[in-house]
Amino acid sequence: MSAAEPGQAVRQRALQECRSITAALSSMDDPHASIHAARKAIRRLRALLGLVQHSALDLEDADRRLQRLGDSLSDLRDAQVVVQAAVYLQDSHAADAWPAIIARLTQRRDRLLQQSLQRDPGFKRRLRRVGIVQEQLAAQPWAKLRRSALRSNLERSQRRAEKAAQRASDDGGADAIHRWRRKVRRLRMQLDVAHALHLHAGKREASAGDAKALHRLSDALGQQQDLQLLHNLVRAMPAAHGKARVLEHLRNAQHAG
Repeated sequence: MSAAEPGQAVRQRALQECRSITAALSSMDDPHASIHAARKAIRRLRALLGLVQHSALDLEDADRRLQRLGDSLSDLRDAQVVVQAAVYLQDSHAADAWPAIIARLTQRRDRLLQQSLQRDPGFKRRLRRVGIVQEQLAAQPWAKLRRSALRSNLERSQRRAEKAAQRASDDGGADAIHRWRRKVRRLRMQLDVAHALHLHAGKREASAGDAKALHRLSDALGQQQDLQLLHNLVRAMPAAHGKARVLEHLRNAQHAG
């Protein structure tokens, strides 16, 4: 990527992420893996758009479309995540209730996917949304983008992540922790772009170690969120032999994290 002119490099990266979303949603061999890949590409693209905010660029509508697209896949992805988390916990801590719980979670996951595909066969409607976003991004005057704007936006993301961390520490609630995770994840993705563009934020150059540390933090926060979601679903299930042990194990796993 050119160190002098970031616009073309950013344009190429944005359009590549659009193609990644399209490829993921077009492949239904493993729908759960496809949904996961699509959501990751959506997050990367939204993080990129946040990094390149500039008065010469009109990115708000594209970002809103991407946000709605990601939200439309959120329940499907969460349904798969809790199945995976339950299977992992069963392997590490056997309990009589696990097989029935996993069966219920699997049925729920499959039902949600089937309902979604009935409303949007082959994700064709979602794919059209991606096509609109791709056209919008391709038409932007990327040559007007300046590296100073990217540095300023990166610094702002760093400040937001720090503030979110402080609020999560003060609040301790699930919502505050979730917001912290989102800010950390976005900053990590933006740092990846910053490295590729040879950017630095303020006086401190963003290092590969920063990105790795943020990746570990994001993963840890995500694991806590997954365990909380699994705990809520199990708690709402009918009483069964061994359910109390499962809930206790889930609470212990959350505290251990």
